[in-house]
Amino acid sequence: MGKRRRKTRTHLKGPQPGEGEDKVPKSFVIKSGVVTKSISALVRDTRHIMEPNTATRLRERPNARLRDYLTIAPTLGVTHLLAYTLTDAANVHLRVARVPQGPTLTFRVQRYSLMKDLVNSALRNVSKSPGGEYRNPPLLVLNNFQQPADGPALPQLKLMSTMFQGLFPPIQVEKSALPTFRRVLLLSYSHASGCISLRHFTITVRPHGVSRRVRKVLDRSTAAGSGGSGGASSGRRKVDLGHSDDIADYLLRRVGTPGSRAGSEYDSASETDASEAESDTNAVELPEDYVGRGNKKGERKAVRLVETGPRLELKLVKVTEGLVGSKKGEGETVFHEFEKRTKAQAAGLQQAHEERRRKKDERRRAQEANVARKKAKAKGKGKGKGKGKGEGDDEDEDDDDDDVDVDGLSEDDDDVNLDLDPEEELERRRTRFAGEDDDESEFDYEDRIGGDGDDGEDEDGWDEDAGAGEGSSEDDDESDDEPAPPPKKRAGKR
Repeated sequence: MGKRRRKTRTHLKGPQPGEGEDKVPKSFVIKSGVVTKSISALVRDTRHIMEPNTATRLRERPNARLRDYLTIAPTLGVTHLLAYTLTDAANVHLRVARVPQGPTLTFRVQRYSLMKDLVNSALRNVSKSPGGEYRNPPLLVLNNFQQPADGPALPQLKLMSTMFQGLFPPIQVEKSALPTFRRVLLLSYSHASGCISLRHFTITVRPHGVSRRVRKVLDRSTAAGSGGSGGASSGRRKVDLGHSDDIADYLLRRVGTPGSRAGSEYDSASETDASEAESDTNAVELPEDYVGRGNKKGERKAVRLVETGPRLELKLVKVTEGLVGSKKGEGETVFHEFEKRTKAQAAGLQQAHEERRRKKDERRRAQEANVARKKAKAKGKGKGKGKGKGEGDDEDEDDDDDDVDVDGLSEDDDDVNLDLDPEEELERRRTRFAGEDDDESEFDYEDRIGGDGDDGEDEDGWDEDAGAGEGSSEDDDESDDEPAPPPKKRAGKR
């Protein structure tokens, strides 16, 4: 029975789960607030530096706050937060925070260049990398971060170096393969200006001992032999020998040929790789196979760094103990570039900070007690709901007793409008009864004076004679305050 075949193409060749993935630092690179398009491009370029242990395709919501990222960071295993902000004075700041406890380092970006700017300004001899350089983290190189020989000590240097080292996983030379080292991140500190220069490079390996023109001929011929007429050579530009009489004139650029210089066998170091052909300082013997054509183990190759960007110049402005935007606040300010405080001022600020924290805790405890009390009260109301319902019925009966009794209004009076409200009908009847009482008091005087009235005279005639008296203009001028005299009444026939 033959041996069972094991799959190798689909198996993970990286660190096994639980072996080293939990200790790998991860980061968020975001922009906070309203920023310009160039700063948004700088955020994307910084994510390229932090790859592969960063959220490359992270999309920020317009209304997202720093607290939102700090809340989700522990769930995703994020250890660092890099946030770009634009101040009111048009200054670009970079905050580097350690999640979840801090500290937070705030840098001012003095100058920066994007990746596209460096690609557009690159020299013609800079070739494209083979690809795949962002599958592994870069090699971190810290330069000149030691304490100065003369002058006071700078404790922020150690803090900055520790923070930058924590952004990337440590190098394990025994377990790492040579092709995994594809990029270099250089951080150089200047004691004179107090700024940090950040530059990002890609490692390239080229043949040693040959000039750029010879390498171009070799690359074209190798590509043509391997790719054929329709292969990789179709996209490459062929060597132009139209201005040369011989191949030697092109390779050596002899005197008299266009673009040549007297006494110069190779191009300048700024245009070509003359240092690779003449110097042995950058020549190494490959201990393993490296990425690229012809980079085999044991061959002598020239190693060169090609800057891919971005390029930043940072200046440390502020260092705080906590995190900006967290519930506990950013905490005490450990270092500030522009504000200096004495020990007494620092102690006063610390005391005021403790007082604010104490009051905040008291308010939180009071709020929790109020919430618990309201919950208990609502729970008690729910238990006594049945008992409260019986008491409510008694109250309804008391309210019914206070209502006006309008029974019998429609039985005695045929003129009652059934569509009216009972209370309105009662008020109308009261008004009518009061008017009838007034009319009876007025006619009592006539009954006493003249007992027998004229049957031919009706009430209409009486009203007409009494109300149709001719008044003078003086009656019109009298004020409303003076009571009008009673009308004269005609005596009846005897």
